[in-house]
Amino acid sequence: MIPIIEIIVFLSVLLFIAVLFYKQANEQFEILQIDASRLSELPTMYQDKSPIVVTNYTTPNLGTQEELYKRHSIVQMSAGNGITLGQLLMQKSAKIPIKTAEFLAKETGLQIWFEQHLFKSLIPSYTSFIYSFNASLWPHKRGMIKTKAFQTVLMPTQGTAIVTVMLQKMIPYLPTKWQSREFDSLSLRDTPLLNQIQFIEIKLRRGDILLLPAHLIIDVKSGDNTDAWTFMAEIHHPVSRFIRDT
Repeated sequence: MIPIIEIIVFLSVLLFIAVLFYKQANEQFEILQIDASRLSELPTMYQDKSPIVVTNYTTPNLGTQEELYKRHSIVQMSAGNGITLGQLLMQKSAKIPIKTAEFLAKETGLQIWFEQHLFKSLIPSYTSFIYSFNASLWPHKRGMIKTKAFQTVLMPTQGTAIVTVMLQKMIPYLPTKWQSREFDSLSLRDTPLLNQIQFIEIKLRRGDILLLPAHLIIDVKSGDNTDAWTFMAEIHHPVSRFIRDT
């Protein structure tokens, strides 16, 4: 019988190696593109750790402002500060709490749709049992975050979404409290090296899906004079889930 201490040491070494591999990030990347008919090829493309745009995917008529506002019991719910959820969602400058965004993903049906129709197509089939996800729906904008999931999925449900993407080596150029801020709100007053920040913008319309690896800085906003609503799913394996929760 193998001593319990040896099992613990072996598992600890495996975890250490897995965490080191997870924390490796690209110093540069290119935008990959694939048609929705070739989703089965995604697991091999993940190895490049580059953003992937999936085109021509048939998305459901869920997660739109028009569809949500037909459900009066939802939009009349209190959002605090004496306003309803419907009134909060009408304020394009308002910051939507993550719990509200998760609630919207669930109540619009997008969470169950993603789980039943798309989730398994995006993960390696031979290890599908180890993956889980968190879903949220963001009206108007998201604000800057660092991706931590194995893959972060972005899918506009209405309008045109513009996703700003930066490598994590750009973090020292950002203000100390950059998280959740809009990238366009940065100025030379609070970001003296703003002109040194390198980024790309990816434009997404209905039928487009963007998959992003871990360790990127992203910002999501409405584009083309439209009011974009964007579904986000963070797909985790055990290591990324552990890092996210610690």
